[in-house]
Amino acid sequence: MGDLAEEMKEPAGSVKEPIGSMRDPANKSHVTYQVMAAGAVGMGSLVSFTAMSYTSPALPSMRADPHFSITKEQESWVGAAMPACALVGSLATGTLVDRLGRRATLLHLTWPLVISWVMIATSEGVGGVVVGRMVGGVCVGAQTAARLVFMSETVQLNLRDVLAAIPALSANLGLLVSFTAGEFLSWRGLAWLGAALSLPVVLLLLPLPETPSHLTRIGKKEASLAALRQLRCTPQDAEQEQQQISNSFSSRENNSHVSVWELVQPPNLWPVSVAASLMLAQQATGFTAIVSFTSTILDTGKEGTSNSSSTFLLGVVNVLGTFVTLFLLARIKRRYLLFVSTVMIVASLLTLSLFFWAKEAGGYISIMAKTLYLVPTLALVAYMFASSLGWRIIPWVFLGEGMPSRVRSNGVAMAVAVHWASSFLITKTFGWCMSSLGAHNTFLGYAVLTSVSYLLLHRNMPETFHLSPAQMDEIYNKAANKKQE
Repeated sequence: MGDLAEEMKEPAGSVKEPIGSMRDPANKSHVTYQVMAAGAVGMGSLVSFTAMSYTSPALPSMRADPHFSITKEQESWVGAAMPACALVGSLATGTLVDRLGRRATLLHLTWPLVISWVMIATSEGVGGVVVGRMVGGVCVGAQTAARLVFMSETVQLNLRDVLAAIPALSANLGLLVSFTAGEFLSWRGLAWLGAALSLPVVLLLLPLPETPSHLTRIGKKEASLAALRQLRCTPQDAEQEQQQISNSFSSRENNSHVSVWELVQPPNLWPVSVAASLMLAQQATGFTAIVSFTSTILDTGKEGTSNSSSTFLLGVVNVLGTFVTLFLLARIKRRYLLFVSTVMIVASLLTLSLFFWAKEAGGYISIMAKTLYLVPTLALVAYMFASSLGWRIIPWVFLGEGMPSRVRSNGVAMAVAVHWASSFLITKTFGWCMSSLGAHNTFLGYAVLTSVSYLLLHRNMPETFHLSPAQMDEIYNKAANKKQE
């Protein structure tokens, strides 16, 4: 499979200028609608990241609240409840987006997400906070997969790299918003903020049509063509793309139900297994746990430093790193970015591991470590930047660019389920690892897992750089046919 990835990463006949290019500069309405679609996906991503990182600023506020009591074990459940229930939501996404539609799924899940934030804000005890996190987790998990499918089926290829900037930046702004707002708002105030940020998604989605691929799949070709005329530059572009979509769904096989068994059969096995492995490897870097418990890590390593300035710096670096990544995504292949990201992440994690080992070693080494109290902050800054270059973004990019057309909704749902399952495992065990294994062994373990993950994946991951979904489908079909020969 690795040889096939190398051999087919640049297929003949690559299209540099796909249909829907902006030939008529006077007609920009189609761009406006696609920007609105990217904006809706971006706001949803912002809220998801705010929910994921909520525990980092909220837990210190809960501990300081004289009217609220929380134990260390309860803290771990507040952090882990969301990814655990996001797993349930992601498993239901395939059915939801195929029956309700991609846009409708995103709309209908907004209201229970708002309610989940209100439940947290008005809770009188840890139980209410955990239940709110659980409800929110189901919504976030389902919306995460639905957003990927909605974006890939709405935005035209030559705008993909540009408009991908909106959700990517919004997601990382969610982290910055959470860290920054946490310095001024209590844990209840943060929850009210999350509820307010969830609402703009509805305003952005209402003027937009359902995706043409979904409308064609359920037999509404006229509605699909009307949607394409709204989303594409000219009627000719819309008709040409509609013909391509119709051809892809012309056979009974393409209109039939996609089973789990089909996901693990050629030609789907290769991309689906790579997507799931990327999601698992992303969590092996420890990103979700580190983001969720940034304050705890800094508390463990600090000697008189200010967590507020450190967490704000991490949020800013995270956003700046995303700007750099978006620039590079349009110019550099995905597998090379993963390599650079891996090297930098491993170096950062090893630095953290060495610092915490020195801090507990005793004698002169511990005294020297205490004088280097800025090392954890600097290492986390490097870690955040390195993550944004590859492991935090490339797995999601692959879901949008590399998933086979026929099994896209179900394949994305499966990969996102793996993401949330591994996220729950990493988040729930982080506190135990820090207390039982020690901080130095915890970060050393993440460094080893990151290295092993990259070595296993780098040859098997197909390159999606500047390739359309149709071209990726061709790569997978050729690979499956060659294997049968």
